Amino acid sequence: MKKAMLFAVALLFSVGVNAATLSMSGAGSTFEQKVDVPNGSVVLGGGTVSEGPGTWFSLFDVKTNTDTAAKIEWSFNPTSSLAGATLRFNNGVDGIQLFNIAGDFSFTAMIYHGYTAWVDIIDATRNVFKYDVSVSAVPVPAALFLFAPVLLGFLGLRRKTAVAAA
Repeated sequence: MKKAMLFAVALLFSVGVNAATLSMSGAGSTFEQKVDVPNGSVVLGGGTVSEGPGTWFSLFDVKTNTDTAAKIEWSFNPTSSLAGATLRFNNGVDGIQLFNIAGDFSFTAMIYHGYTAWVDIIDATRNVFKYDVSVSAVPVPAALFLFAPVLLGFLGLRRKTAVAAA
């Protein structure tokens, strides 16, 4: 009974793994820009492009409290209003990544503690529409922490069997 209770308590502790905490701030835009959710494991920003034609940009800075993988998603409403744009991402370590897009787009990238990551849209066509960006920290795989106590238990059983055989 003691072992079962110990396993249950270990399981409770191992499930409590959280993703990194992110913080987002606006770094400039041709038009209206806002940060809806500035802190948490998911941060949200966006804005409205209110006139056309021409090009526009919107720049966001993201920081984290620990190195983490992040899913970065851009969406546009209506999608047909975006004829083309360049997404620029720089985490301060791996160099600048550029993506040419013509609609909603998502990708995964690393964000490092101690560096400010750029999450930008540049050279975008200027039509009237709304845009949103979300950056989500990818949580540490819980399976690793769920199976670690089990693996340690198997090692203990193997050791117990080896001692009994000797």
